[in-house]
Amino acid sequence: MKLTPGTVVAAVVLILTLVPFLNGQENGSNSTEPGTQIVPEVRISPSCAHQFTSGKTDNFAYLQYCVADDGLITSIETPFGHPQLGSQGEGYGLCQESPAVEYHDFFAAGDSGNWNSPQVVSISATSIKISRSTSDGNWTLLQTTSAVPATGSLKVVMALTNHQAVPKVVYLMRFAHVDPDGFHNYVSGASLQSAFTWNAYAGKYFIYRGLQLANAGLWSGYQQAFIQDAITPPNACAFALWSHPADRHHIADVRLCRHGSGAWN
Repeated sequence: MKLTPGTVVAAVVLILTLVPFLNGQENGSNSTEPGTQIVPEVRISPSCAHQFTSGKTDNFAYLQYCVADDGLITSIETPFGHPQLGSQGEGYGLCQESPAVEYHDFFAAGDSGNWNSPQVVSISATSIKISRSTSDGNWTLLQTTSAVPATGSLKVVMALTNHQAVPKVVYLMRFAHVDPDGFHNYVSGASLQSAFTWNAYAGKYFIYRGLQLANAGLWSGYQQAFIQDAITPPNACAFALWSHPADRHHIADVRLCRHGSGAWN
């Protein structure tokens, strides 16, 4: 599908969700009634310009994450004491089909050099909204990142505006290098709507934990989730590169790619 000019033509909601596999022992130790406490933004480092925390540390719904000024999610900890992202971190990509132009920004790999500086539109104790335009003036990406305290999840809304005089076909991609607890021992899989990775090691203190990257709404065009066994983020115009079937014991990255017009709510 083609994206019409001059309006917000596509909204993408991606939800990073914890995939808990809780055994009876952990369920018993976490019998405290769930509660939520929002901690205001704290500046820590350039890669963690905006830190958000929700939930209690003794509850599975605890979530702490960092958002950089360019909209990248640079760290995710859920539940307490369990980091979820690997060395390549997280990021996003945009591919205009014709003429072909690729735009991206990834935590470790950096950006494609064809973006303007990002602008923080608004920020609160629970969410942040960041706008970023491409340097050719053709596209503006508006990202809203917020927590879902009840489930210890993250919601990222990506709204893309076409500033060109004619409709364009475009692909949006979200990428995450998932490395639960740093064990490098995974079970991964993907479907039309989501991709997931959790660690395959279970011990007294470490049960199966991981993240799922999922579409949270409706869509009217192409959509597909992928996993890969290479840690290098893919080109947004070659989003199926290094894709892999359901995998075990590999470094796994998960990504969603969307094409067309429509909105996810």
